[in-house]
Amino acid sequence: MWSIEADGRIVIERNGQPLLIGQPFIAAYGVQLRAVSARQTAPNQWECTTLVGAVFSLTLAPSPSGGTLMFHVKPPLPQIGVRWQLQPGGPWYGLGERVIQGWPLESTGVRSLPLQSYDHSLDGTLNICTPLLIAASGVALLVSEDHGKLDVELPTQDPTGAITLTSHAPPIPFGAGFTEAVEPNPAQLTLQVIVAEDVRAATIAAIAQLGHPRQHPPLELCVDPIWTTWAHYKMPINQAKTLEFAHAIMAHEFPHSVLEIDDRWQSAYGDFDFDKQKFPDPAAMVAQLHQMGFKVTLWVPPFFHPASAGYAEAAAHGYLVTHPATGQPFLTRWWQGWGGLIDVSNPAALAWWKQQLDQLQLNYGIDGFKFDGGEGNFLPHEARTFSPITPNEYTDRYIDWVAQHWRWSEVRAGWRSQRHGILFREWDKASRWGLDNGLQAVITQALALSTIGYPFILPDMIGGNAYNGEVPDRELLIRWTQVCALMPAMQFSIPPWIYDAEAVAICRRYVELHRQLRDDLSSAFAEVIAAGTPIVRPLWWHAPADARTYAIADQWLFGARWLAAPVVNQGQTARDIYLPAGRWRDYWSQQEHVGPVQLSAYPAPLERLPLFEHSGD
Repeated sequence: MWSIEADGRIVIERNGQPLLIGQPFIAAYGVQLRAVSARQTAPNQWECTTLVGAVFSLTLAPSPSGGTLMFHVKPPLPQIGVRWQLQPGGPWYGLGERVIQGWPLESTGVRSLPLQSYDHSLDGTLNICTPLLIAASGVALLVSEDHGKLDVELPTQDPTGAITLTSHAPPIPFGAGFTEAVEPNPAQLTLQVIVAEDVRAATIAAIAQLGHPRQHPPLELCVDPIWTTWAHYKMPINQAKTLEFAHAIMAHEFPHSVLEIDDRWQSAYGDFDFDKQKFPDPAAMVAQLHQMGFKVTLWVPPFFHPASAGYAEAAAHGYLVTHPATGQPFLTRWWQGWGGLIDVSNPAALAWWKQQLDQLQLNYGIDGFKFDGGEGNFLPHEARTFSPITPNEYTDRYIDWVAQHWRWSEVRAGWRSQRHGILFREWDKASRWGLDNGLQAVITQALALSTIGYPFILPDMIGGNAYNGEVPDRELLIRWTQVCALMPAMQFSIPPWIYDAEAVAICRRYVELHRQLRDDLSSAFAEVIAAGTPIVRPLWWHAPADARTYAIADQWLFGARWLAAPVVNQGQTARDIYLPAGRWRDYWSQQEHVGPVQLSAYPAPLERLPLFEHSGD
């Protein structure tokens, strides 16, 4: 299965056929120095030498499912890595969310420098990610946690290209080395390699290593749509508009689970009370919403404005991350200005924050929270925390804390956080059609999150966020609603009734379709708890040996029973559909098709989501 060649190449085989070929390297000052020779020094240990004579070691620990590769630099060089050829293993999947989300990864390429939970970095890395790559051949690569940065690069549609994984040495603590000598940390890279029967088996094995949820969000939170104030009302939200929104939802006979009051309900960021001018009687408002059948949640970020009472109290007790030069709170830049950042490494800080939110719930009857932010990029590099943590560890501790205490909640960040049974929201969608964070990316991001082990996906707001005057037209809103009907949860903000009665009727029809699939969703939840099986599944989940399924980015399986093939291009009323092996019954016409089969120009008028039920093998 494994071999380390004399020129330093790593070759992984199955039944005598190469699956993965890698070339290790070390790097310094922007130069990659690949291994040109390797000699075995002990069982499962090799010494690799580069062109300039620098040496590093490679240790292999085989296992029945693959093994672990460990790269160590003998001198303290700053970077070490390996370049894995895209072929013969690909296509490739995984890593997590990106602003422009291709499926598979080669379709748009990847450049994450570093791979870190991020509120839209310049290289396109987004908020939920894990260093897991899965190949269609049945190989998976999982990078073990380390305190150094990890860079990931994958070229676009280049069969001769390679996935480059580069691990950086952990940084020297800020300020160290000025008054005394400090021994630099060497770079190291540890890779768990999974070799499985096929791509589905590799995904299952990788999810088992990462850990899967042992509980799920409330089923009612996912069956009936969430309604949030943000995209429709933005920051001028107030008590009158909130009640107006709720009454309109009721008047148009839309089901509902939660009404989220988004930014900005509080007097200042970091305060734990309503703005009394905008919300003169929040307790009465919440009571009225409860009578109408809504749960009520509030938007909460981890940032504290310097003028807020919450900031003053948190700063006085050392609950915010601090600046190394002053010991005072380190103000971080976020999308609403500057603020102190709660120190999630400090148990006392989290206990205090929970106490404030508990009191808010007690005072007004709030049911839960929409926890925003938490990405690692908001932790300043020089900041001091109660316990040393990396930016990615910041994200995971934040999510871990939320998951422990609030089931009626959602989060927008994640780093190796698959084990938590809460809703993970896709990044804020633009109100457009394409892969550039529009409607098509709703699907590809859901597929990406599913394959790295996040089953409880909330695909953000139907129709997008209407940022910068980019308001969806009725066609886009209707098609978006159809996509979300076959997702684990639905969330509205832009209401269908701003268009016309037909838009209302079509959107309500797909909300009802989603509700009719309650038993399927419940069964899918049980599969998640049992083995981490995704709810949103790529077509290769059903037919892992069928290469025609590997690059289909606009169809998916919802649980074990349904195949969705929505229209995601403006103006289309028909589309091509691929049905893998088995018998598939059209949900609307009851016509049966036997796969594998390509259906050309399949009718899909505006009111129709092409949907097929798996009716047998």
